[in-house]
Amino acid sequence: MSGKLVPLLALTWLGALASGDTQCGRLDERLMYTTDEKTEPSENPWVGLLLEELPDRYRNTLCSVVIINELHVLTTATCVKRFKNRGADLNAVAMLGVWDENTETDEDLQCNEKGYCVPGPALLNVTEIKVHPDSDKDTGDNDLAILRLHKRIEWTHWIQPICLQGTNEPESLIHRNLHYSGFNHADSRKGKGLSMTVSRQKCKQLTSASILPPENQVCAYPVKRTKFYPGSPLMDVNVERDVPHNFYLVALLVKSVDAGQATTQIYQDVRPSRSWIMANSQFK
Repeated sequence: MSGKLVPLLALTWLGALASGDTQCGRLDERLMYTTDEKTEPSENPWVGLLLEELPDRYRNTLCSVVIINELHVLTTATCVKRFKNRGADLNAVAMLGVWDENTETDEDLQCNEKGYCVPGPALLNVTEIKVHPDSDKDTGDNDLAILRLHKRIEWTHWIQPICLQGTNEPESLIHRNLHYSGFNHADSRKGKGLSMTVSRQKCKQLTSASILPPENQVCAYPVKRTKFYPGSPLMDVNVERDVPHNFYLVALLVKSVDAGQATTQIYQDVRPSRSWIMANSQFK
């Protein structure tokens, strides 16, 4: 227990600090330019996991969720297909503050190799699911869903929201090197990477598809071929006074496509749906 005393004291201080001043999209510039494929335990604290509650356990749906405010998280419509019941006994659960998906919820700490620790994850029941009204199961377009939680999230240094909008966004997303983060099939710990967005024509070529991707979807060519879970956020950076200030949400990962020597990420662009997201994630 004595070995955990210093990390626990640090966690208490960080928790008190964060609860008083929560900033969306918090970033640490020193972590943005590394070659690390794993995040630090408190890095990108808006990324969580979607679980399915079974009678005797929680099942990992292999989908990510993204915190957008105190009562709501965002994921893909495809990720919530399994949840047929929209009533009070909806068995969807958001796991937040998770860094290693193998961590049990009753564990005290999650620690990396450097001894940097955060508390075990929090579980919040989902009470309502709203799928985008224009979600198209044939084309895959508008693959978005808002999940309302049963109680407000308690902000800490390792559980915080992402910003929904940039302060000076480019007109086009094409040919931009953007950040993404989430969980993947290669490692149980939260990962990250960079991906270069490409045109719809190039996307069609990379994926060997017969038609162009949907208009509201974005394709990106990642540095690494690791396949991340659907719902992982694609993010751009707000810059203030020539300094990176915070991350904001650009898109959510829908799927990864392997074709030839390339892995292409297909993202659902959230920008055209921001008004719908804001209108359907209000506090009641």
